[in-house]
Amino acid sequence: MNSNGIFDLFLGLPLHTLITHVVVVVLPISAIALSLLFFFPKFRKHYFVLTLIGLAVSLVSAFIAKQSGEALSVRVGSPAQHIEWGEKVVIIAGLLFIASLIWYFMLKKKNKFNVIVGYIAIILAVAALVISYLAGHSGAKATWEKRLNPVSVETIAGETTSSAPSESTGPIELSMQTVAQKNTPENCWAVVSNNVYNLTAYIAAHPGGSVNITKLCGTDATSAFSNQHGQSAKPNRTLEGFIIGALGTTIDTLPTPQAIANNNSQNEEEENEGDED
Repeated sequence: MNSNGIFDLFLGLPLHTLITHVVVVVLPISAIALSLLFFFPKFRKHYFVLTLIGLAVSLVSAFIAKQSGEALSVRVGSPAQHIEWGEKVVIIAGLLFIASLIWYFMLKKKNKFNVIVGYIAIILAVAALVISYLAGHSGAKATWEKRLNPVSVETIAGETTSSAPSESTGPIELSMQTVAQKNTPENCWAVVSNNVYNLTAYIAAHPGGSVNITKLCGTDATSAFSNQHGQSAKPNRTLEGFIIGALGTTIDTLPTPQAIANNNSQNEEEENEGDED
């Protein structure tokens, strides 16, 4: 398995899926601990340094989670909402650690403004709890929502075909001019490596979010697809399930929804056979 840098894989597994567990556990616990130290001063002597260590671990882990998430997106696509929340986790973890560190030294020197800094740290701690939850939730949603509630390619393709019956029969020239006209989410064609694909049925099912497909409608998406997925087997197999034909050729009819479903099933069977071998 090819690596996309030091933040990509760990012992053959995506580093992102491992390090995120550290972030979503250690950051909330450290934020709660800091809040308790604010309201119960008697615990500060024994637990403040430990809390600072937890916040430092949270910050480093959040940074690694962000970097490893970018490496993972090369393989599986980019869930936009999760990426946004992941970036915010790094920021809030950094601000919380800095505020807590300043508060710690102000308490040591008995600075009269330490209460104000303490309040700021508590506000940041609450924000860290909320943002870490939203980041974790968006990541779980991007990973599991489509698997637990799978979108039927056959059903969607059937709806798309029935909405445009005039395109399913008669000679169709697979030219860039034809593709350029199919530039909406309701009728989305794209070219990848000199083949024409009907991606309409895949927009709602794309793991990285529909926007990553809709922006390719009506275009030559070869560079975008290669930069995102390269030679990764699964994205290429999935793409083949939506092929219409080679660019520059003429076809008599569009592939039916059943043909697309059969093609996808065949790809899945070949993948399973490969795993058994």
